[in-house]
Amino acid sequence: MYKTPAAPPLGVRLNPPFLDGVYLAMNALPDAHFLGDGPGCLFTKAERIHGRHDLFSTLLSCRGEHRLNHTGIDAFNVAANTEAGMAAALRSLASRPACGALFMGSMPVCAIVGSDYARIMREALAGLKTPSFLVPRAISGDWLDGYAAVLEALASGLDLSGAKRRKGTVALVGYMMDRNEGDHRGNLRELERMVRALGLEPISIWLSGKPYAHLREARHADAVVSLPHGRRAAAVLAKRLGVPVLEAEMPFGLEGTRRFLELLGREFKREEKAREFIDAELGFVAPRLQWSVPHAFLHRRFAFAGDPLYAPGFVELVEELGGKVTGLLLTGAARHLTPAQCEALGRGRPVEFEPLTADAAGGSLGRGADLVVTNTLAFETARPAAPWLEFGFPSDYTHFLRDVPFLGFRGALAFAARLANEVVKGLAARRGKIR
Repeated sequence: MYKTPAAPPLGVRLNPPFLDGVYLAMNALPDAHFLGDGPGCLFTKAERIHGRHDLFSTLLSCRGEHRLNHTGIDAFNVAANTEAGMAAALRSLASRPACGALFMGSMPVCAIVGSDYARIMREALAGLKTPSFLVPRAISGDWLDGYAAVLEALASGLDLSGAKRRKGTVALVGYMMDRNEGDHRGNLRELERMVRALGLEPISIWLSGKPYAHLREARHADAVVSLPHGRRAAAVLAKRLGVPVLEAEMPFGLEGTRRFLELLGREFKREEKAREFIDAELGFVAPRLQWSVPHAFLHRRFAFAGDPLYAPGFVELVEELGGKVTGLLLTGAARHLTPAQCEALGRGRPVEFEPLTADAAGGSLGRGADLVVTNTLAFETARPAAPWLEFGFPSDYTHFLRDVPFLGFRGALAFAARLANEVVKGLAARRGKIR
C-alpha cells in the first residue's frame, strides 16, 4: 500500500536530478545548444548520457564543439559580477552555424543568487536570429521535472509566425525520448503509424530526435495530443494556438494502446478506423503470445524499478498476461502520478517513490521475483538477487542498433518477448540447466 510520507527524511535519493532531464531533452533536440550557469560538473553530467546511455548522442564533440556548455561559476565566484562572461558565451553559442535553438539554465547554487537570466539573454542576443529559451529552474525538481520544463519553455516561447491550422493534423507533446537508439526510434515509428491509421497526420512530435524546425511545425496543428511527460507544455501550446488539447495516456501495453487508440478515434470522429486497426493489430499480436503466456508469464512474479510514468502500464501488461507484480521502486517523485494511480499501484504490493539510496541498497527489490525490470541506477544501487532486464533511463548496458519499440501493439509484443526470454533463462538457470 502506497502512503505519502508527511515529512520525508533527508538524504541522497534514488532519483536523477533536474539537469539530467534537461540534458535528455537537449539530447533529443539535435540542433539545440545549452549554456548552464554553474561549475564544470555541468559538463561532466553529459557523460551520463553521451556514449553511455545513448550510443548515438551528439551532446559532446571530439572537436570541442559541445552542445552542452557551462559558465564556470562556482562557490568562490558566484557572488561576483559575471554577466559579461555569460553574455559573451551566449553570443558565441548563438552564432554557431549548427545552433538551431539556444537554451540557458542554472545550477541551484547559481540560481539562488537571483541573476536576471531573462534580461541577460535578451540583451546579449539582441539582433541575433537564433531562437532562445530560458529553462525555469525548480530547486527541488527531479529529472522528470527537468525534461518537462524544457518542453514548457519551448511551448511558451515557440515562434508561431505563419501559423495556420491544417485539418486532420495533430501535434503530440510529451513523449519521453531519452535516447536516439532503436527503442525510441521504433516507438516514434509506432506512434506515427497508429495516428496515421486513424486518418490523422502527426505533424510534430515533442521530442523526437528532430531539429527545432520540426517542432515549429506544431504551429499548424489542428489539435494537440498531450502525453504524460509534457502535460503542461501541451496545455500551453494548445492555448497559444487556440486548438483543442486531448489528454492521452501512454500507449504502453496492450490495454493502454487500445485505450489510446479508442480515445483518438472517439475525439476525432474516427471510431470505425480505430476499431479496425485495433482488431487487425491484436490479430497479429495475440497468436504470437500464445506460447509465452503459460510458460513465461502465468503465475510468474515481476518487480519494476524505474520511471513512475511507465509503472501503471507495466503492471497492467504483466497482469493481463497472467503474471504478478510484487514490488515497485520508482525513480521519480510521487507527484508525477495522480492520487488514483498511486493508490492503484499500491494495491497488494509495496511501492517506493524515490527512496533513499541507503534504504534501497538494503531493501528487498526483487526478493522472490522471477524477473526484475530495472534501470541501471536502481540495479546498481539495490543489487536485486534475481534475473534482471534493463529498461528506461539510464540503461548503460543494453542498447538497440535497430528499431525495437516498446509502445503500441507491436511494441508490447517486442517488450513481452524480452520479458519472456529473460524469465525462461532465469528459470533454466535455477534448475541447473544452464550456467
